[in-house]
Amino acid sequence: MASRPQDNAVRLADPEIGGLDDIIDLDRFGLDRQASSWAELGRSMAGALDSDGISSVPGLLKPDAVRAIGREFDALLSHVDIGHDRRSAYGREVDGLADHPAVAATSDWIAGHITRDMIPAHSPAHRLYVSPLFKTLIASCLGMDRVFEYADPLAGLVATVIPPGGCYGWHYDTNEYVVTVGIRQAESGGEFEFHRNLRSIGDENLDGLAEVLDGGGRATRRSAMSGPGDLQVFRGRYSLHRVTEVRGAEHRLTLVLSYAERPGVIGPLDRTRRVYGRVTEAHLVADAGAQGADGLIL
Repeated sequence: MASRPQDNAVRLADPEIGGLDDIIDLDRFGLDRQASSWAELGRSMAGALDSDGISSVPGLLKPDAVRAIGREFDALLSHVDIGHDRRSAYGREVDGLADHPAVAATSDWIAGHITRDMIPAHSPAHRLYVSPLFKTLIASCLGMDRVFEYADPLAGLVATVIPPGGCYGWHYDTNEYVVTVGIRQAESGGEFEFHRNLRSIGDENLDGLAEVLDGGGRATRRSAMSGPGDLQVFRGRYSLHRVTEVRGAEHRLTLVLSYAERPGVIGPLDRTRRVYGRVTEAHLVADAGAQGADGLIL
């Protein structure tokens, strides 16, 4: 792995530089500059991910790094459009199935996003995302040889911004799993809820989805909270999930780091427009209007 000296004051996101000692307490988690130690931590997370659908490392990021990211995001909040919307669990139009109650049903979304193009290269958030050591941890947790950053100019590295009174409706993710780091929790509410493996490859389980959207399925509903600096890995493509209403005076801020099994991934045009309120030329060029390779709706 390439490693070049870089002054702390000007450290920038660079996938050839893996040093994260100013962001993560390496000694606390048994980490160093060798990929093997990060792979070991990832393997220790894999069991919980397989059994529970979610795995976490409390306090992975140093408090100073979390505060620095929080300050950067606070400075960007005036540029964040808080959308008030009702969306289906798929976040897009679905050809051929639109008449099914589960596909047609919508839930409230009151939230916004800080997109990757808004996050500066010197941010600890950006440096963490591109770090080859952090990618080794995530790949190991997921049982993969390697994971890749998104090529999407907006997605891949984002922050979800949920204001007081805001929420994230029930939905599936387009990617198989999602990696999050808590930056600021809600004073109350803002709980992450999910139904593990509500759907599977080749089976949308629309009847099960309809039951949840109608207020049922409480026996299979689970919840998880993450404090500032906590790492969570969650399989969101198959597990329906939401964030409940945020209460208090503070915005709920969560860093979301998405990776792919192959390079060059760009999000669907219509869903990108719906979620982020804008698209880029990359989305226009990549738009193919095809279903995912696993046959699921998105």
